[in-house]
Amino acid sequence: MFKKTAQNPFSLLNAAWQWLLEAIFPRRCLNCGRWGAWCCPVCLASLTYPRQLHCPDCQTVTSLGEFCPNCAGGHYLSGVWSAQPYGNPIVRNLIKAFKFDGVREVAPILVNLINGLMRAFNLPPAWHEVPREQWCLTPVPLAPRRERQRDFNQSEILAALISQNVNLPNELTLQRIVNSKPQSELKNEADRAKNIKGVYKILPGANIAGRAFILVDDVYTSGATLEECARVLKANGASGVWGLTVAKG
Repeated sequence: MFKKTAQNPFSLLNAAWQWLLEAIFPRRCLNCGRWGAWCCPVCLASLTYPRQLHCPDCQTVTSLGEFCPNCAGGHYLSGVWSAQPYGNPIVRNLIKAFKFDGVREVAPILVNLINGLMRAFNLPPAWHEVPREQWCLTPVPLAPRRERQRDFNQSEILAALISQNVNLPNELTLQRIVNSKPQSELKNEADRAKNIKGVYKILPGANIAGRAFILVDDVYTSGATLEECARVLKANGASGVWGLTVAKG
């Protein structure tokens, strides 16, 4: 469930705006403009999945999408699984509509892309050293100010829907305690890493020790956000942390 018991003025205004838009302008494909859906069957069918998993840094083929031996040093993440390239305009338009325009109906489309990747590669795999019952999905927290403005965290919605489809638990484990600049406003990787440092901490009572976590977010770009989340989880006893995103930038 991701509906809140109380809605703030931003939420009510957004709901009214979405209703008005739907009444005046019925749904059109965000890519080609066909009427009837946010992503028409033709555009959806044009999306393809990777045939192999790769190191997130150098794109060397790896068995599980983990960082290769040459790139693994200095990473708190074990690896990252991304369903689509962010450079694809269909994917980019869907993510922007969901994340910035508040079109929540797009979320199931994005989750279907993630589910397709997880089914294709049996993620997390049965042969992994961590038993499946020890894996847990967890969303990347949003800055408090931005969550109040949007009245939702896109990562929480994605994680909740993924959990329903892949039979893995979904738990909130992290909270963001600093309203830093949006990472999208920073282009330099060093600035991104500095901007996100120390902004997360473990939620009181979260069960971390000995468990493997799959961090859910919309886009993986420099990796600074996922790495900082992974650092905090590992420091509190997580046995491993992987990233799972709709797209890779």
